[in-house]
Amino acid sequence: MRSILLSFAVFVLLALPCTATENRVTCHEQKPTPKALLKQLEEGNASFETGDTTRAEAAWTEIRRCAPGSSEWPKAVFNLGILEYSRKNFPQAISYFEAVLQSHPNDKEPAGSLMETNRNYSNRSAMAISHCYEAIGQFTPALRYAWLAKTKYRYCSWCGTDYSSANFAMNKRIAYLALRVSRLHIWAGVLILGFVAIRWKKPGGKATVAF
Repeated sequence: MRSILLSFAVFVLLALPCTATENRVTCHEQKPTPKALLKQLEEGNASFETGDTTRAEAAWTEIRRCAPGSSEWPKAVFNLGILEYSRKNFPQAISYFEAVLQSHPNDKEPAGSLMETNRNYSNRSAMAISHCYEAIGQFTPALRYAWLAKTKYRYCSWCGTDYSSANFAMNKRIAYLALRVSRLHIWAGVLILGFVAIRWKKPGGKATVAF
């Protein structure tokens, strides 16, 4: 009985860090104004830039929990995806980036840079998902999301140089992932053929059926 209680206590202690930020979030009854949400988002961004990921995560999580449907929601969730990617928590990062895609963000929002004229949250989320899958060795879904970034979640830019550079990067990544997928299929085929050959060949050199 004591060992069961001890195991349960260890489980609870291990689970607490994963849910601590979520549990600390308390949404106010009054809906936050767009100005307040923008300020909170920027404060989270500033904290992340200075290395205070705990404060950044808290700010973005509050927006995610308390301001669904707002223009700042997909930005906060995208940032949470970036944070989890930096922690190598790829499944959670994928979940956040998928949520951004489903929220249909304003991809044409100005980015304030000649080399990145628009925010392109959908395109960047699809590419980020592709990188997540590659990081865990799943090249087929990595290729699929890279292709979706090019065909469904198209990159937006009024700058020809920016647009050409982004498309070149996507084409290069698609070609690379297609090669990785094809190599996996080739190696899998070789391994299967080798296994079958070993199973069918007797020590004397004659083939037989192995049961």
